[in-house]
Amino acid sequence: MHINHRLINHRCSKQASPPPVERGTPMTSPLNRRTLLLGVVPAAALGLSACGSSSSQPSASASASGSASASASTAATSASATASASASVDPSATASATADDGYVGYRLNREVPGAGTATLYTDYQCPYCAKAEPKFEEAAKKLDGIMNVTVRHMPLNMHANAVPAALAVEAAAAQGKHVEMANKLFATQNDWKNIKERDKLRTLFNDYAKELGLNTEEFDKVLLASDTVKPIQRDYEHAVKIGVKGTPTFAVNDKVVEGLDSSSSVDDLVSTFKREAGVK
Repeated sequence: MHINHRLINHRCSKQASPPPVERGTPMTSPLNRRTLLLGVVPAAALGLSACGSSSSQPSASASASGSASASASTAATSASATASASASVDPSATASATADDGYVGYRLNREVPGAGTATLYTDYQCPYCAKAEPKFEEAAKKLDGIMNVTVRHMPLNMHANAVPAALAVEAAAAQGKHVEMANKLFATQNDWKNIKERDKLRTLFNDYAKELGLNTEEFDKVLLASDTVKPIQRDYEHAVKIGVKGTPTFAVNDKVVEGLDSSSSVDDLVSTFKREAGVK
């Protein structure tokens, strides 16, 4: 079997089969209860795994107070989705992008009705996503008025805090600052990626919200709300449905584009997206 080592070295990959899911003791704080569940549900549904390898064990259920507490059978929930990009994107280009009756992410450029849509599936704890996102945003600028460019969630369970980070982006998005929070999370990955105490993680994310000028009371309320995970689950389930196997992954019109990863240049992204969409 041929292995594309270039992609392996520039993308976080998923396993071929789901890991076992065990029940554990419930968490005590609201964020603990939710993130313990959320860290397992989207990822355990189809078993995402190690960065650059299919042999590493998933770790999204890690917590200081208990072990995984959700069954994969509870995972199926659908809702609209949010995602994020960096603050260098035009702040006015934050409206949701829709196709048919489904939400397909947050726009990074102006909507072009009927045009093709390029989508980045991202994980805020993925180091390769942190490298890919700025170039994707530049590609969005070059494709403004030509193609729709959007971002969606794809939290891998090899990243223990990927889902909590996605929740923080959702909570910021409720106040119109998903872009800024995504930027902040990518820039500070090393500060929060290994935190196991959920209350400590919650406090740190609230500190980020304060730095970004958000109403922290409202931010925390959305962070803990039971519905906040739904768009993340929907994005994850849609990603799996179209064949996304790791992050970052690029797709055009719901078709995964092979040969692109975090090392791809802006020009490579633009030319490939246009070719896949049939744009001259």
